[in-house]
Amino acid sequence: MPSVAGAYISWGNFIGQEVIGKVVDYDAVGGRDFAENPCPQLQVDLVTPAKSINKEGVITDFEAGEIIVLNCGQVSLKRAIRAADPAPGDVIKITLSNLVKTKNGKVKEFAVAIARGAAKDSKSAPAAAPAQAGNPFGAAAPAAAPAANPFG
Repeated sequence: MPSVAGAYISWGNFIGQEVIGKVVDYDAVGGRDFAENPCPQLQVDLVTPAKSINKEGVITDFEAGEIIVLNCGQVSLKRAIRAADPAPGDVIKITLSNLVKTKNGKVKEFAVAIARGAAKDSKSAPAAAPAQAGNPFGAAAPAAAPAANPFG
């Protein structure tokens, strides 16, 4: 992935933050982690809205149909993405599933699901459920699963 188009997603500290989209490109060593070591990089065409939250707490909203980039540098995410081995045409769902306190701070744990080839005939999905109080990433799942979201 020499030239990557799309906005970068940052993972906040809210369990439930997720990215669901069509894999446009995947490079197992195309990204850089916080120590500038190679890590997996995904380019994703969103099928549901997503949020990015930076270190200052600023939230950026992305709509279905936008292209985003994920550098998968966190240990749990790096491991899960490498195991999933996504390919263009797959639909991927990445969820911040847990925050674990360690002696060195918080570790983010991620859940990754892949629907192989599911992006071939899908369309962008409608907006997700409204946010729950205190959590800008909303409910765990929309009331009715959008057709383009094979994870329901």
